[in-house]
Amino acid sequence: MDTEFPKTAIEYIHSLGRFSGKPGLHRIRALCAALGNPQDRLRFVHLAGTNGKGSTATMIASILQAAGLRTGLYTSPYLVQFYERIRIDGTMISNDDLTHYSERVAVACESLTLPDGESIGEFEFTTAVAFLYFAEHGCDIVVLETGLGGRCDATNVIRAPEVCVITPVSLDHMAVLGDTVAEIAGEKAGIIKPGAEVVCADGQEEDALAVFRHVTAAEGAVWHESTDTLRVLRCSLNGSAFVYNGQGYTIAMPGRHQIQNASTALRAIDALRLRGWNIPVEAAVRGLARARIAGRLERVVDTPLVLLDGAHNAAGIDALCRSVHDLLKMRRLHVVMGMVRDKEYEYCVRRMARHADAFYACTPDAADRSLAEQTVAALAEQECAEVYDCRSTEEALSLALKHAAPKDCILVCGSLFLIGEAEKILRG
Repeated sequence: MDTEFPKTAIEYIHSLGRFSGKPGLHRIRALCAALGNPQDRLRFVHLAGTNGKGSTATMIASILQAAGLRTGLYTSPYLVQFYERIRIDGTMISNDDLTHYSERVAVACESLTLPDGESIGEFEFTTAVAFLYFAEHGCDIVVLETGLGGRCDATNVIRAPEVCVITPVSLDHMAVLGDTVAEIAGEKAGIIKPGAEVVCADGQEEDALAVFRHVTAAEGAVWHESTDTLRVLRCSLNGSAFVYNGQGYTIAMPGRHQIQNASTALRAIDALRLRGWNIPVEAAVRGLARARIAGRLERVVDTPLVLLDGAHNAAGIDALCRSVHDLLKMRRLHVVMGMVRDKEYEYCVRRMARHADAFYACTPDAADRSLAEQTVAALAEQECAEVYDCRSTEEALSLALKHAAPKDCILVCGSLFLIGEAEKILRG
């Protein structure tokens, strides 16, 4: 890193910027080559999709860890701490290790010759740090979540993974990935490589499913057909219980969409077993029961009940509204919501406001991407009679806590930036 202008590793990484040039893998390939291609010493489960990637990745990693495998987990974005993104056996990378590996990657960056106007961006840099960290800490397997898309995502520099997992695909990041579900599915399908096992979540739109089947066949990968063997026993705010292939499982994360994610995770584990991985059923039971991820209908206060959910696109908000109907219909609902401008905010705000007894509009701390709270409030007023225009997340939470009765629920949603802020405020 630049010794003339010393920064923390995290400050340095953030200074690199989100986008660093023409879409493609040429930059990450050059960087990994300069580091000795650490990704080639690892084996992967690679995930792409629009919603559910983080939860499904966390479930798969928890099962692999319970099976006694040294398991790396790479996810994005983070909610509260940058270190959340890189974990081994559930433990976040330390600041010392992040600094050490960032310095080595920064030195490698300085050796590169890239096209004019291009540089290594934040996600490419962090991905290289993760590969180096996982390889040098002897991970048996890494659960690797794409950042954006798949075909040109920095994580796609890896060779054929053990399993490719495609979670539900819907319209999101359309300026980058395409205007239709089929176009977006084509980008996500870029992670499918010859010889890999392919597990696709149930409930995909037909256009997306057709793309995934076609690419799997064209690449010579192995398609795993879904079988309807799941039976739900319980679904509550305390989690769910279900039977899959005759075996009972529990998960702590509430919502029917998390049961779908768990089913996808178990199918990925089945695919790994077919490749010779020793993952006992008991490890799958323990691993699923232990799996946790912040910001997914996460309970942070009990009285009144305060839940944080990272739903931030149309499909995610639809799933959240179904959970609200299933799990919270007997409670008065206070919705604290803020969004960024590059999402389908009009649909999301109005859909959420229909379920709210009181709505608190605020602006997440997302720099130039933030949507003004006045816009959120104006949309919410079309669907909800009690709307409050709040400048900040802290003001919105304070007002909601002031208004909420002990048996009410406060639901914070609309942006991962907002959820991260709420985590800090409420846990502080």
